[in-house]
Amino acid sequence: MPSMFPSPATGGDDINRRPLNEPNADATTIPTALKVVFWMLFATAAFMIFTGLVMYTAGYTGPDDVDESYKAVVVNNQEFIGGINAFAGIVIAALTSQLPKGGKNPRRLLLAIMLLVLLTDLLSFATRAGGFALAIIAVLLALEALLMFRPAVNDHIDRNYMARVMNREK
Repeated sequence: MPSMFPSPATGGDDINRRPLNEPNADATTIPTALKVVFWMLFATAAFMIFTGLVMYTAGYTGPDDVDESYKAVVVNNQEFIGGINAFAGIVIAALTSQLPKGGKNPRRLLLAIMLLVLLTDLLSFATRAGGFALAIIAVLLALEALLMFRPAVNDHIDRNYMARVMNREK
């Protein structure tokens, strides 16, 4: 029923004052975006481990008419980048397993590691220290970082975090 005196506090049926992100499902379900990013992160982590091991063990694959010191530097860079990718893939897989539980700190740590690997892989690809797989890994990690902070995922993690805090206070 309209009021005789207008006020900023209208009834609950005002279409301009409805919450933007109304929950579509109950609080116990895992959002679709979180399920997608969960499996994408596991697949990317496996691809990172594989790529890292290939780069670490490949040796020098360039032209043979270059200096031996140049070959040693190239192999050293490949082993370094391969080691970073393999280790980061293992850590990302371990932290990804904690995402559905709704931890804030594992998600922050996962984002930090993803950004470091993204920068390392893009720089390695741009300087031709690694192959096209590093660019694919960087693009996948950027997409996953974006999906990991969608509003539905944020709400799920906040809800689980608050439930854990409330259970700790009992």
